Amino acid sequence: MDMEIRYERGINGTYMILPGRPDGKAGYAKRMILENQMRGFLPMAQRYYDDDVSYEYKVSSLISLAEYLEHHALQSVVLKQWVFTLCQAVTELEEYLLTEEYLLLSPETIFLRGSESEPFQGNFYFCLYPDARQDAREQLHQLIKYMMERTDPGDKDCGPMCYELYGAVQKDNFCIGEYMEALERWALWPQSQEAEKKKEKKKRPKQLFASGRNSGIIKQ
Repeated sequence: MDMEIRYERGINGTYMILPGRPDGKAGYAKRMILENQMRGFLPMAQRYYDDDVSYEYKVSSLISLAEYLEHHALQSVVLKQWVFTLCQAVTELEEYLLTEEYLLLSPETIFLRGSESEPFQGNFYFCLYPDARQDAREQLHQLIKYMMERTDPGDKDCGPMCYELYGAVQKDNFCIGEYMEALERWALWPQSQEAEKKKEKKKRPKQLFASGRNSGIIKQ
């Protein structure tokens, strides 16, 4: 992601700060992102200082995926939870009539509960950025390459899962729902998530990306 990321600690917690665009229009997407707390996304607020605009994301008690993978090899339990949460996040965007082009899918802007010394402890959290539309397919392509280089060699499932997702994202009609079905066939989901998985199955988006590589419209 070609933008400066900085962190601030305050009395109310720790925040990741991303620069905004002063000429950014306060359109529908921006209002929805700022005024709603969407499931699977970090709380975000807009701040002004003179003529500068920035966005703050509360990341207290969280660690970025990039920092986490500096200290832990990627395991299948982490990868499958990431896929599951991404599917939930895209479904949530659809509920607000937003596209995945507002998603930031870099290792530095994806967060999870964990630490340098402790293993994965829970869900993932994504960031939305309202001032510029992202090439979601290219972001995901680069992210999977990044993950592939950090898989746990002792985890027999993680490597094949990465390669399957990497191959799938090359297709023009990549559908994340199909990858979810592959995970289900391999019976890789924790028992504690079985009920949530069944509930979400009816709501999952049929297609994460449109057929065009540079388009971000979610199709039904």
